[in-house]
Amino acid sequence: MVRFFRWLLGYVKFSFSGGFIDGFVNTCYQNKINVHNLKNKKGTLYGECLARDYRLLHIPARENGGKIRVLKKRGLIFLLMKIRNRWGLFVGALIFVCIVSFLSGFIWNVEIIGNDRISTAEISAFLDENNLKRGANWKSVDKDKIENLMMASFDDCAWVHINELNTTARVEINETVKKPKITSKKPANLKAKKDGLIVKASVTNGWQVAKVGDSVTEGDLLISGIYDSETKKGNQFAHASGEYIAEVKEKLNMIVSRKQSYKAYKEERTFKKLSFFGLEIPLYLSPYQKQNSELTYQSDYLILNSNELPIGIETIKERRYELKTKTLSDSELNSLVKAEIEKKLSEDFSDCEIIKKKIDVSLGADEAVVKGELLCLENIGKEVKIKIKNK
Repeated sequence: MVRFFRWLLGYVKFSFSGGFIDGFVNTCYQNKINVHNLKNKKGTLYGECLARDYRLLHIPARENGGKIRVLKKRGLIFLLMKIRNRWGLFVGALIFVCIVSFLSGFIWNVEIIGNDRISTAEISAFLDENNLKRGANWKSVDKDKIENLMMASFDDCAWVHINELNTTARVEINETVKKPKITSKKPANLKAKKDGLIVKASVTNGWQVAKVGDSVTEGDLLISGIYDSETKKGNQFAHASGEYIAEVKEKLNMIVSRKQSYKAYKEERTFKKLSFFGLEIPLYLSPYQKQNSELTYQSDYLILNSNELPIGIETIKERRYELKTKTLSDSELNSLVKAEIEKKLSEDFSDCEIIKKKIDVSLGADEAVVKGELLCLENIGKEVKIKIKNK
């Protein structure tokens, strides 16, 4: 620390020769001139002192018949003296300090930690909507408001805290402990939600009514939650549960138009804009169009110590198109119908197994009509609460 302050104030390495060395040293101490690192080599004294004390050494040197000479100059003051006529360096340094001070008031990076069930993409989108993003001014960010809104918007969020770490906004999230799903113990019957032929029955609770091979209709009782007890008087109640797999007949009806719209792409253009701490500066003259265009965005930001800075280039690719209508041929219509049938089967019958299907397709002048019958294996059990009247 002493060396650092000496460097700030500036110090001089000097030599004293041609005189009485012991007298010179004693006179310096008597006059309270601080000299240190003294070394006597072959009749010449070498030492150091602060730059402001060097001019005081001339009097002890003359009194003891010698002379002093500067060997080296060290310290900040001598560096500044070398560039004292270069005022541009001072101005540049001052501007640099001002810029750094100004930019330190902005958010350069946003860190999200502690989230598991809540996706980072959802949190980032929420923070962007509430102005907590790269390039935002810290003064414009209401941390308390965002924390409260976030806890109200995300059910899995127990608490959230936004920390200001210089130019980094660290969002710390603590998620709620997921409670185990509690099975309802209220009295209930298991009834059929569709017509079907039972092929498999599994009872886990309650009194079995319908058995394998029975044909049931919608609303029929499969497992009863009401039963008689040999040890207790009156009806007893239970929560009926189980699995009933039945053969269920389903119908498939679709209409596919012969006239189909499609996008005829015209051209593709690229636009760039500079993003500087939230300020977007277009680097193009004519704007891109959002109507009848497919836009893709890509951002490339400067990276410092693995962190993205809020300075970069955003690239927008515009792919323009025109909506046109085409009348399909029979072969094209058939191919489209097959694709639409597969799509509908995968979407509408995903919870059952199709064991047999009969599908008829009739092509008309304007459309294709699809009619089909499906035989599916499906769990038709549905729990229905028992209403108990209190006497």
